[in-house]
Amino acid sequence: MISSEPDARPTIAIVGAGAIGTSVADAISSSADVTLCRRRNPRPMAVEWNGERRKVDAAVATSANDLSPVDWVVIATKAHHTASLGDWLTRLIGQRTRLVLLQNGIDHAARVAEWVDASRVVPGIVYLAAEKSGGDLVVRHGDGTIALPDNRNARDFGALLGDRVAARYTDAFDTESWNKLILNAALNPLTALHDRAMEIAHDPAVRPTLYALLDEGAAVARASGVAFDASHRAAMLDHIDTLPPLATTSMLLDRRHGRALEYDYLTGAIIAAADRHGVAVPRLRDIHRQLVGLSTAPTI
Repeated sequence: MISSEPDARPTIAIVGAGAIGTSVADAISSSADVTLCRRRNPRPMAVEWNGERRKVDAAVATSANDLSPVDWVVIATKAHHTASLGDWLTRLIGQRTRLVLLQNGIDHAARVAEWVDASRVVPGIVYLAAEKSGGDLVVRHGDGTIALPDNRNARDFGALLGDRVAARYTDAFDTESWNKLILNAALNPLTALHDRAMEIAHDPAVRPTLYALLDEGAAVARASGVAFDASHRAAMLDHIDTLPPLATTSMLLDRRHGRALEYDYLTGAIIAAADRHGVAVPRLRDIHRQLVGLSTAPTI
């Protein structure tokens, strides 16, 4: 329920018990009363980090039926799952609830407009390497940061994170969102379509396609009014060149596990913006069509 006393611990429901949701639940549990929403499994989650394994101090809910509005809702599912969260959000969001979206893409508030006003939505960009190991354990690799816009709601949320995940505030949040979107819209499809790890980004036969995807995405960002120049492109390439060759992407893992692919909120989001501004993106369209074909192909 929503906390009523000024000094009461805030109440937070985290929807999505994957690697990101569980890591954030663990980080926030020292400063708030946390409920972790996972549909099929009532068991608690654990996090392993820096050689320590500990149970996440959170209640676990497998159904929205017995829940009531909370101070904060954090959505940590894939973007394309948002529309299916209505049962959780209808129960958890009250008149004062603020909602944090830790998802890929842009235009986050539009995804939840049915349930909450945009003024109470906080988008976040997650930089955290973690993976589920079995059903109830998340293993973190290194430190983690969530980039947030520099406003009151975002700072209120960031203050809850404690020292296990850092908050970083930026007045250039739109640029950073587009930067990550462009990277994701290039690297995720290339790894998934070729069923290869991040080493594909260093393949001379693939590098021209990578450059084209980055350049088309940057052109759309600029047409959308986002500051994006040669220094941003250079920084993206520097980042790509530091990625471990055996690192995977979420889309590659989704393909290998037979799960739905998140292309509508990656390549699809850039193509939609390109259409609004009349920007040609032929390579992105081709990659997007291939992802659609991959997603609809029958399992053999």
